[in-house]
Amino acid sequence: MEGKEEKSPYYLRRIPFFIISYLFAPLAYILLFIKWRSLDSSVRDARLIVASLFLLLFIVDLFPAGLYQNIVLAIALTVGLFITFIGLGGGTK
Repeated sequence: MEGKEEKSPYYLRRIPFFIISYLFAPLAYILLFIKWRSLDSSVRDARLIVASLFLLLFIVDLFPAGLYQNIVLAIALTVGLFITFIGLGGGTK
């Protein structure tokens, strides 16, 4: 994994990408899709999971507070866990 990380641009390495995803979730998605074909599949899957989870939380934050936001948060976390499960191979290894 280290060799794969060194070939990717600095902003797509583990810690910088996590920080970009945390602060600017839509930007992380855009950067990931721009470099999609040049990334290795294992690195691409890991970054997609992180970006998806933070994007779901970013979208939920746009809704007004209250019961509606709680419902959307529950759906977003369920979808996020589903994406994580699929990204990790669906439990079949």
